[in-house]
Amino acid sequence: MLNVGDNISVEIKRLGINGEGIGYYNRLAIFIPGGIPGERCDVEITSVSEKMAYAKIIDIKNVSKDRCEPKCKYYNRCGGCNTMHINYNKMGDFKRDRVIESITRYTDLNPRSFEVKKTVLMQNPYNYRYKASLPVRKFNDNATVGLYSVDGKEVIYIDGCMNQADQINNINKKILALMDKLNVVPYIEKYKRGEVKYIVTRVSHFNKEAQVTFVIGEKTPKIKELAKEVIKIDSVVSVFESFADGEGDSLIFGSDIKLLEGKKTILENIGKYKFELLPTAFFQLNPIQTEVLYEHVLKACKLSFKERVLDAYCGVGTIGIYLAHNASEVIGIEYNKEAVENANNNAQLNKIKNAKFLQGDVVELLPHMIKEGNQFDVIVADPPRVGLGSELCEAILESGAKRFIYVSCNPATLAKDLNILTKKYNVNSIEPFDMFPNTSHVEAICVLNRRND
Repeated sequence: MLNVGDNISVEIKRLGINGEGIGYYNRLAIFIPGGIPGERCDVEITSVSEKMAYAKIIDIKNVSKDRCEPKCKYYNRCGGCNTMHINYNKMGDFKRDRVIESITRYTDLNPRSFEVKKTVLMQNPYNYRYKASLPVRKFNDNATVGLYSVDGKEVIYIDGCMNQADQINNINKKILALMDKLNVVPYIEKYKRGEVKYIVTRVSHFNKEAQVTFVIGEKTPKIKELAKEVIKIDSVVSVFESFADGEGDSLIFGSDIKLLEGKKTILENIGKYKFELLPTAFFQLNPIQTEVLYEHVLKACKLSFKERVLDAYCGVGTIGIYLAHNASEVIGIEYNKEAVENANNNAQLNKIKNAKFLQGDVVELLPHMIKEGNQFDVIVADPPRVGLGSELCEAILESGAKRFIYVSCNPATLAKDLNILTKKYNVNSIEPFDMFPNTSHVEAICVLNRRND
């Protein structure tokens, strides 16, 4: 039995879903942050349970050739990324391995029976995030922003993040200086008090417009005064406030969102298509790689201008609009009412007349549409991390669609859904995508073709 404080030697066998190295000691899984497969590490046990243990590295006996020096000075303290110590190209291999491992673990499918392509990487794996939601705290008597620590227990002050667009880093520095000047109080976590809890900054890769939202814990006229100064910052075109007085920060935005200065939306482009974005609109954080992803989705759909396409979980209509010019009709379904309004406006903005977006739960709406005689040639789904679920998978099976394109952000739930989908579909290929370099996160496009039997 292991105890906290024990020192042992462990060989790293694979990477975990959070980028940590995993080794085994008497069949007990040991999770070791910073470990790379192939390394043998001397570690100290930091916690133990019946099924696993965690440890920290004391020494590395045989350093992997894929280990590199992290460029970020906050690395290992900040929880913003967790694989910067691994060669970027090699990390692409590890992400592909994770997809294969999920297929092997959660299905009876043989990953060799279809193509698992190489991970599509970015040319520049830095400064790719064009939206940041950062907690605001006081540090050395000044307002600061930060990212939560690896263990999530504290906010680590940062003067800039290498994964965020430089424009966001620069705007935030100016906002924080204005907060100090106007005596706007940052959130004090200990007392659950403070005027600004988060600064949410979204910038457009297309035209550099910036949208700022202050998530506030207390209503105060000082926020309006702050907004009048922030709108003067170069490239900032809108300033919002969102009142969120609850202790839970998982959703960040409160229910009460108000425009204080400037215009309601900013404009972003994916390829030749424009999208108007509200602060709360779900939109890919990495617009550069999103265009690459959507091009691969378009190719996978094999559209010939006559297909009827369903875009499930359509959000603000990005995928549906991207496909519309190659289809006869696109129908999008999205639960969020505001996103659906945004999606239909985006269709008008792009002068697309063969796409419409409906508000509703796709799990309920799709079976109803099928019963009414609606038929789709191609279905595209980009669900949240929980995946499609059994009900929607069964509805897709009953749809009769010849081709199903599954855009997944979680290999485990993709694999579990494939257990159901492969009752009537064959997996043609899975292609991993690196949407979030320097993290363990991996997305994938899974192409499924309906069998004739």
